[in-house]
Amino acid sequence: MTGLGTEEALGLSQSEYERLIAPIEEKMMRAVWQITQDRHDAEEAFQEALGVIWRRFDRVRVHPNPHALIVRICINAGYDTVRRNARRRTKEAKAQYGEPLHTRSADVLLELAEKRSAITKAIGQLSRNQAAAVVMRLIQGEDFEAIAQVLVCKCSTVRKHLERGRARLRELLRPWSSATNEVISNE
Repeated sequence: MTGLGTEEALGLSQSEYERLIAPIEEKMMRAVWQITQDRHDAEEAFQEALGVIWRRFDRVRVHPNPHALIVRICINAGYDTVRRNARRRTKEAKAQYGEPLHTRSADVLLELAEKRSAITKAIGQLSRNQAAAVVMRLIQGEDFEAIAQVLVCKCSTVRKHLERGRARLRELLRPWSSATNEVISNE
């Protein structure tokens, strides 16, 4: 896509681009960044999301809340990228060292990075609906109605996805400090 603008790369008319993509382009990138936390991975996921939007544009255009659907596509692309790269890194570590590397560091910054990685990995182990509900509600601050439109379900179902997602995260993050679990428990 080098040398093309985003709208030309997607094959969208200027008016469609201005109406659907341009107003939320920054929000799309933030959604991807919050999941990937890596510049290269975020760019990869963002491009993947744009490809999905292009391939499914007829459905996106007629969706009751196309902006929310586009953000959901970005979130899914972020998770897919994180999972794919985690599998690749694990395979590379196994090939090089015979087993995955597990390191401990006394440095507080490294510990925080490990916690963030653990949280991202734990969210990646949730079902897609639970992960989307957790990210959209707790990280992005979306209301239940917007999440329900994206997930194509009722608000009560969104609340159930969020409840089950939080419970699963508490279980997965039990080895980490109680401070991490407090963030998940509080809204």
